[in-house]
Amino acid sequence: MIHSLNQYVQTFLHPTRKSVDGERIDYFEVMGISWSLHLIYAFYSVFALYLGVASYEYLSNSQSFTHMMFQSINVTFQKISLMMTLFQVIFYPFIFQFGFKFWAYVLRFYAQIFEYKGERELDTEIEEMLNSIYTANIFLIIPIFGNILSLVTQAYYLFIGLRTKLEFTRAQAILVLMTPLFLMFLITMLVASYFTILISLI
Repeated sequence: MIHSLNQYVQTFLHPTRKSVDGERIDYFEVMGISWSLHLIYAFYSVFALYLGVASYEYLSNSQSFTHMMFQSINVTFQKISLMMTLFQVIFYPFIFQFGFKFWAYVLRFYAQIFEYKGERELDTEIEEMLNSIYTANIFLIIPIFGNILSLVTQAYYLFIGLRTKLEFTRAQAILVLMTPLFLMFLITMLVASYFTILISLI
């Protein structure tokens, strides 16, 4: 376990380093440690929600602060946030697998288009790059801002990984980063077109 944690931290600190067998952290180690970090962040989130609800109840019951409270405010938002947090933690292994396979397919697709000619096998480079990207979950040990820092670092690691490991140009790397946004836009347009056609037939 200590060895896996050390490899996780070293991969986080050196995301573009080309590892050899025995030094490379594998898929299941990254998933397991990342899951543990999500559990820690979920604890922070639940504790923050508890403090929020407790503070609201105190202020609403206090004669000194009653005038500051809106009668229509309730804890619905906190409940939704709690359910989303628990959902993300419970199903994280499935979310991780989906994200890993999605990006592996996307990177392989672009590498073939841009004619990857690296010294090592493409699958090895992609696996190393994705493992280094997910080690950015180490920021989840930081309350409140940890999730944002993790997402920003993941995007940065993906960019520098594309530049160093797959030898993409800056424009090509940016194009890969924009792929999820393009897919979301495409799906939105398809759904909107479907409902437009459906409404016109009614």
